[in-house]
Parts: sequence; C-alpha cells; structure tokens
Amino acid sequence: MLFDLRGKRKRVVQVSYAALAFLFLLGFIGFGIGVGGGPGGIFDAIGLTDSSNTSSGSSQFQDEVDAAQEKLAKNPDDTAALLKLAENEYLLGKEGVTQDQTTQQISISNEAHTDFGQAADAWSKYLKVNKGEPDASVAREMVYVYAFLNDADGAIEAQRIVAEDQPDSNTYGTLAQFQYLSGDIAAGDESSKKAVSLATGAQRKAVQQQLDQLRKQGLQVQEQLKKAKKQAGGKTTPGTNPLQTPFGGAAGTPAPVAP
Repeated sequence: MLFDLRGKRKRVVQVSYAALAFLFLLGFIGFGIGVGGGPGGIFDAIGLTDSSNTSSGSSQFQDEVDAAQEKLAKNPDDTAALLKLAENEYLLGKEGVTQDQTTQQISISNEAHTDFGQAADAWSKYLKVNKGEPDASVAREMVYVYAFLNDADGAIEAQRIVAEDQPDSNTYGTLAQFQYLSGDIAAGDESSKKAVSLATGAQRKAVQQQLDQLRKQGLQVQEQLKKAKKQAGGKTTPGTNPLQTPFGGAAGTPAPVAP
C-alpha cells in the first residue's frame, strides 16, 4: 500500500503498510505505547500532527543536529553527541509523518524516512561505543524509529533496553508483542512470562489473554512466511522483514535510507 503525502514536504516515499500497522496495533492492544480506541491513539502518543499543521521546531532540531555533527567530526565516539543526533533526527523525521484527521490518511515524506535512517545509524553507533547503561529515554524514541523503518530487530532491541530499565507488565508486554509479530515465538514466550509476573493480581488474566492472542498472531506469521518461501521456490527476497507478512499488502518497499 502506498500513502499519499499531503504535508509541508512534497516528495513521496513508498512505505509498507506493515510498519504503520505495527504502530497502530500497539495503540489497540495498549501495551506501554499509545492508547486504545483507534489509529489516532498512537499518533497522539508520539505527538504527530494532522496534515493541516506544521511544526515550528524544525529549525531547532536541525540546529541540534548540526551541533552534534560538529562534535562528532572532532570525536566520532562522543556518546553525548551521538545521542543528541539520534534524538533530533527522530524529532525531525516525526514532523514528516502526518495523519489527516478527517480521512485517516497516513503520509510520510522522503526526508522523514531519511531522518529516521540517520537516527537509527547514530543510535547504532552510540550502542557500539557506549560503556555504561544505554539511555532508555532515547531508546523509547528509537522504538518508533525502527517501526517506521520496518526494522523488527531494531525495534526489539530498543524495546529490550526500555524493558530492562523500567521492568513492568507494559514494557515486557510490548517486547513480547514485537517478538511474536517478528516470528520469534520462544523469545516472546520469555518476555510474556515476565510481563505476566510483573502484572498485579487483577491485571494478570487480561495481560495473559492479550499475550496469548499475540502469540497466535506470531504463529500465523511463521506459517505465512513458510507459504511465501514455498511459493518462491524455497527462496526469500534479501532484506525481507517478517513484519510485512501479518498485515499483508505492501505494494512497495521502503526507499533506501541515507547512510
């Protein structure tokens, strides 16, 4: 499925429906991110705007990006600068993703996709050079970054950092959700057990029921992947993301991300 661009930025990028459906599902289920009641929940949660609005923060975010890049030019292993770069590239990208509140049409600009790619690149470098505990607040933002990039592995690792920093039924429930949807049932089961154990007595039944449903979806993912592989003669397309399967219908693949 392709999404039209109706915002300030005019170039259009092809985006698989999976990445956005992935975010929407988080809002429906209610694990840690967003609120239930419809697609608007997840967009409200991360502060996305409708197509008639533009943000006044772009110049500030760009200034922060430029400042971080200047520091990194002198010291590529500057963890503070890498964090600042990752966060502000995310904030820039967020302004290029819109939802029309009347039509519910989702739009993502080419620049936004590039910004998210650069945020992920900075975050990856940060994790490699960081000697202490990873910054969990930026990790929360990277969950969205990787979801918009349709990168299941990245989203899972970012959510794992969040869960380890703030262990509760929501954070581990979200981690289990990611793992199930990516087809990693065993890992999802481990996170699911933690989520249930951390829930209060009154919540445990509901949490378990939600996770059981997600596990079923994960099994469906694996079955669909097997069918797709069989139809392709035992071959899979390089770079295929499991998250594309359960939500189906991706008419295009994400545009290349700038390094």
